[in-house]
Amino acid sequence: MSLRRDAIDTVVIVAAKNALPEYLKCSAYICQPNRHFQDYVRLAFYTNNKIYRKVPKILGQVEAISKDEIETRMDLSDVDRARLRDILRMLDIARREVWRQQLKIVFLSAPDSSETLVLPQDIENDLTASTGRGVAFTQGQRYVSLSRLEMGPKTTSELVGD
Repeated sequence: MSLRRDAIDTVVIVAAKNALPEYLKCSAYICQPNRHFQDYVRLAFYTNNKIYRKVPKILGQVEAISKDEIETRMDLSDVDRARLRDILRMLDIARREVWRQQLKIVFLSAPDSSETLVLPQDIENDLTASTGRGVAFTQGQRYVSLSRLEMGPKTTSELVGD
């Protein structure tokens, strides 16, 4: 994956109700095939009104693959093929069934890896609408600066504020 120069400071934060448990189990982010992301070097998980404190590094990705293609695809490296086998083995049975169709797989550093950025705490979402009602930090994906994350903010307004 070739990155633009400014991508070195970019983290994508994804809505992660189901994705966070999957990451903790498989060290991967799994989503619809060919989902577009801007260039980024890390991925963070937003769930339960907060950004999870562990921010893994992107190790690679496969844009679209079904579980039946793992052994036959000629464009996979041995490392990626092994990673895909491991993910398939670790996935819950229901998720393995969904993988009959193609999915995008983003390989991530493990939660306990030295490559994973560990923030001092989860980042609480404190964003509000003009009415004062709370609003989600993201419902799909949102990009933030890695350097801002590394400052250890306690709230999301510290990530998006000037």
